[in-house]
Amino acid sequence: MNFNSSIAIRAGLIGAAAGFVVAILGRIPFLGCLIAPLGWLVAVGAGVLYVHFATTGGAAVQIAEGAVGGAVSGGIAGLVQAFISGVLALLFGAVRAASNILGQGEVGGAAIGAGVGLVAVIFAIIGGTVFGAILGAVGGLVYAALKSQKA
Repeated sequence: MNFNSSIAIRAGLIGAAAGFVVAILGRIPFLGCLIAPLGWLVAVGAGVLYVHFATTGGAAVQIAEGAVGGAVSGGIAGLVQAFISGVLALLFGAVRAASNILGQGEVGGAAIGAGVGLVAVIFAIIGGTVFGAILGAVGGLVYAALKSQKA
């Protein structure tokens, strides 16, 4: 297995850029429900990109290498997308809710609401990274298997 970390990082950064766009567009009220499923496809696409980049020049990619490279690429894409989505959720959700509660004179409720929101975002970032890695591994594995059948 010839895992190339520079290719994985390059594919992951391209996936991260796509995830950034999906996270930003996902905050638009009507478009959010239509764009949200694309977040999972970004991680799969990052895994496919790893195999595509690794096979340029005629090199063969083993299925295990495609899965590992896809997992790294998908994990990077999932991490960035979950981080941006979490920060935007905090800015547009928890901060606004906390300021409304503070305006009513309930300091404890605002602190609890902000704390729970922060903990939820941390868990979402961890989950987004893990699921991104899993979906990236699936994308890399399937694409590597398809490429090896053609050869």
